[in-house]
Amino acid sequence: MIRCATRIDLIVLLACLASPVVARAQAPWRQVYKDGDVTVIFDTASIALQSPGTWTTVTSWDYARPRITEQKKQYSRLVERAYVRCSPVRVKRVRSTVYAANNVLVRDEGEVDPRDQAHMVWDRPKTGTAGKNAFEAVCGIITKRAGGKSAPATATPTKTAPKRAAPKAATKKTTAR
Repeated sequence: MIRCATRIDLIVLLACLASPVVARAQAPWRQVYKDGDVTVIFDTASIALQSPGTWTTVTSWDYARPRITEQKKQYSRLVERAYVRCSPVRVKRVRSTVYAANNVLVRDEGEVDPRDQAHMVWDRPKTGTAGKNAFEAVCGIITKRAGGKSAPATATPTKTAPKRAAPKAATKKTTAR
């Protein structure tokens, strides 16, 4: 009987010690945008620095009404991997997968070849759209994770020693008398 009570006390103690840790942890998928037509969630665990100022992100777009692909198939979820630049917000979508109800795969476009990615343009999300609002929220999370500093869009130039000006030749004016 005493051993049973000790075990229960130990379990309660461990639960009390573990609960603050669990309360501080955040789920990797965070909702970044929602309106009557779409809910966008962002996988914060997948954030990766692609190159200076460019981040790899994964978002899931859940639509209230089914959408139609070019092949005339319905889908209600789009999961995309995109490269994101945050100031100003620019996006390169490099992989998209669409799912129907109950997460049935409709189409997986696959990853864009890295050689082709270099030639892709950076999309500027249109003002007032779900895409603009969602990616601005994603950039807010990325900036906060990067230490509160906005990630630079380009690499900082290396410092070099300042160049010294060549000394001017001292010339004296002499007047002839």
